[in-house]
Amino acid sequence: MIETLKQTLGNQTGHGLASVSVVLVTYNRARLLDRTIDLVLRQTMGDFELIVADDASPDETAEVCRRWAHADHRLRYERRTHNLGIPQNLNAAILASGGKYVAILHDDDVYSPDLLEKWKACLHEHPRAAFVFNAYRALDAQGRARKIYSEALPRCSPGSYLLENIFFKRWNFSSPVFGTVMMRRSAFDHAGGFDAHFGYWADVDMWMRLAEDFDVCYINEPLIGVTDRHIAPHQFEDANHLIQPLMERMFWQARMRHFRKRPVRRSAEALRHCSFIVANRAWQFALSMHRYSRSFKSFASTAHSTQTEAR
Repeated sequence: MIETLKQTLGNQTGHGLASVSVVLVTYNRARLLDRTIDLVLRQTMGDFELIVADDASPDETAEVCRRWAHADHRLRYERRTHNLGIPQNLNAAILASGGKYVAILHDDDVYSPDLLEKWKACLHEHPRAAFVFNAYRALDAQGRARKIYSEALPRCSPGSYLLENIFFKRWNFSSPVFGTVMMRRSAFDHAGGFDAHFGYWADVDMWMRLAEDFDVCYINEPLIGVTDRHIAPHQFEDANHLIQPLMERMFWQARMRHFRKRPVRRSAEALRHCSFIVANRAWQFALSMHRYSRSFKSFASTAHSTQTEAR
């Protein structure tokens, strides 16, 4: 996977002298890009290159990015000739980066001006850490914080702590890392890149693989605002019946890998994993029945109103 991309990129890999390469993956979000790029270029830390990795957007993304690239030499625009999907788009952009640290950002989030500075300082303080992430604030349609997502984690901890106390205790197979991190380029190379088999969720697999071999840093500050889905609809929504088996397989692989040298604990974790599958599928079924019930009641109410008006 990575070797094929390296051959495709050829001598494009490793541009730039900045210590940090910011990789901003984007697809069909031209209307939000001006805000996002402006927030990145206004960071308090100026020693970075910004690579905008456009996954063959059909909208005006190219025009927006070229305008910004003309105004600020730190921005480099890369447009894919065809849609690769997020994992391969990320892999290609990171392989083409030149920084010791790689910051992965999304095209619809809101970033605090000192995000890069705090991320880099944290990794510099803890040389055994593969990546750093932070608390998040969920934004409403007006851009106001409606909820804070934070974890009970120290500033730096062994990756095994993150796996055993956070990841493996989540019965719904969710991730405390929302995909926006700063990672060491050496850690990316060690992991072999994002696994395209996991599609949009490949980053979750990456964090668990890195946590297996390295420490992990965490900043308990909501440095990133997650834009309301009414403003930035999810572009890669998969049906639950497709996501669920994929996440179950991903977490199963991570558990078995992590506890491979502890057979008794491995057996206990296998049972726990199966119980989580049952619980999560039951929850998903209950949610679907609730949605169906609401839809049926709405349909029945509309039909009744129509019949009443007809009389």
